[in-house]
Amino acid sequence: MSDVPAVPRTSRGERTAARLRDAARQVFAERGYAAARVEDVVAAAGVSHGTFYTYFTNKAGALDALIDETARELQTVVEEPWDAPDAAQAIATVIERFVDVFADHADVVGTWLEASAHEPHFRQRLREVRDGYIARVAQQLDPALASTPHDPKVAAAALVAMVEGYATQGLRADDAEDRASRVRTLAALWFGGLLGLTQPIG
Repeated sequence: MSDVPAVPRTSRGERTAARLRDAARQVFAERGYAAARVEDVVAAAGVSHGTFYTYFTNKAGALDALIDETARELQTVVEEPWDAPDAAQAIATVIERFVDVFADHADVVGTWLEASAHEPHFRQRLREVRDGYIARVAQQLDPALASTPHDPKVAAAALVAMVEGYATQGLRADDAEDRASRVRTLAALWFGGLLGLTQPIG
């Protein structure tokens, strides 16, 4: 991550940092990461340049702070147990949790993907987060695929890419019906794909 200036942890300081994060999120979503400037974030937040630089080294630092929040929520999903009465329901529940995070942070994820296409730092952060939930999914798939020729990590990577792709293509946080529809379809594809992988080849 980018170096973050040392900021006293006061309630006022936390409020100012939150205002700057919200402003950066808005500006990145509206202008795109490449076109966004610190001046735009400062104007949206209604603070001075000096205040911005008290909290962030540059606009990359502001994006890092937004990514931190999104990554924490994704990590929470990764660490949750896959508890459900049956495998199909467990898969649907996990996908729903991932889609919820992607929907709630769709603007941040979009900015993150844009930045990762041009800046190695953000590409590495994206890889680290993806690797975390791919490893978790692979861990869950391992027992089912143990007696097959299929690599759980490859299967997990493909399944995660499917969810990420669907969840980041125009998914809106306020469109509950669309979100539920995507979860149902993704869960059916996951479950059907896994059943196919457990069948004998030939």
